[in-house]
Amino acid sequence: MGFPLVVARRYLFARRKQAIVFVISAVSVLGVVVGVAALVVVLALMTGFQDQIQAKILGVNAHLTILSGLAGRPITDAREALQRIAALPQVEAAAPVIFEKGMASSALNAAGTAVLIKGIDPAAGGRVTEWAQLVRGDVGLLTRADARGREPAFLGRDLAASLGVGPGDIVRVIIARPEVSPLLTVPRSREFLVAGTFDSGFYEYDTTRMYVGLEALRRFSGLPQDAITAVEARLRDRRSIPERALEVQHALGASFYVNDLVRMNRTFFSALRLEKLAMSVAIGLIIVVAALNIVSVLVLLVMEKVRDIGVLAALGATAPSLRRIFALQGLIIAGCGTLGGALLGVVLAVTLDRTRMVRLPPDVYFIPYVPFHVRPLDVVAVVAVTFGVSFLATLYPAWRAAQLDPSEALRYE
Repeated sequence: MGFPLVVARRYLFARRKQAIVFVISAVSVLGVVVGVAALVVVLALMTGFQDQIQAKILGVNAHLTILSGLAGRPITDAREALQRIAALPQVEAAAPVIFEKGMASSALNAAGTAVLIKGIDPAAGGRVTEWAQLVRGDVGLLTRADARGREPAFLGRDLAASLGVGPGDIVRVIIARPEVSPLLTVPRSREFLVAGTFDSGFYEYDTTRMYVGLEALRRFSGLPQDAITAVEARLRDRRSIPERALEVQHALGASFYVNDLVRMNRTFFSALRLEKLAMSVAIGLIIVVAALNIVSVLVLLVMEKVRDIGVLAALGATAPSLRRIFALQGLIIAGCGTLGGALLGVVLAVTLDRTRMVRLPPDVYFIPYVPFHVRPLDVVAVVAVTFGVSFLATLYPAWRAAQLDPSEALRYE
């Protein structure tokens, strides 16, 4: 390989009278640099979106939500269900929860807004989700009512802003469960004391969620003692949540229904994966264009070096050696462009991520800025694909050079 490599380098970097080939070679290298850098940045962007949103979803949601096998019915024996679920080898921790939908209003917002009320046990819930780390306030207050018997509640940051309330203020919550009296039937309503807020960074949650104590919501919703809506569980293996969910469902049987985080957000995650694939294909076309430029460069080189090819063939250079000369020229162009583009793309992605330069409206994109997460495997894949496409681009010009007849090449020289 030494002789073809020396000739290939000489053809590319030695001074020549015809500068057009050198200019086109430089443009080809620049095209590969731009294509690779753009693809690395786009993959980092889409990976950042996926990682950031998945982290936010995992932070405020359990891996598994286990409901009663009878649709719409509560789990009547919470202790037995918790013991059975926590004993499974796939489960790291489990906690009881109660869900209710309702309307929350305040003195400044009498019209109110729809909320999802979640009753939790602060001690057990902290082992299943990371919600407690997002709270601004003392989570332990959930177990203590004030002097007037009003239970504490934590509201999403944007929900609190919509209601115009803060710590120490009062919100009134109405749920659809009826409260029956001898005279009439009315929806249940109760006042809660705002103990603090939480900021998950996920707009949909911060505008609709409200957390109260488990016992407080059980009394408010009228559930029997030791009854809960669901059991939330955290898995030991977070990389294969759907598979572990099927195993848990099989172990628990038909008396429970197991729903996992991926299934509940399947459409969202599928859209992210499809968007990443579509963007990669679109940006990857730049690399194809750069490979076509490599073909043009090599064809021009073959045309310019007809006499040299004839001389080399007359001196005993074999057809495979001639093919390797021009194939190596194309790979040198691709190598310089690929390595330069990969380095430029990684530097750009890291810089954009650290500076948080690209801001986003959180009510639309769920996150306040565009994250860029560079995965080494993505960079390696881009480099490998670029080299593969570039190698294919060298085949025809290299084959054409090897097919030249030395006598025809030297006839008019």
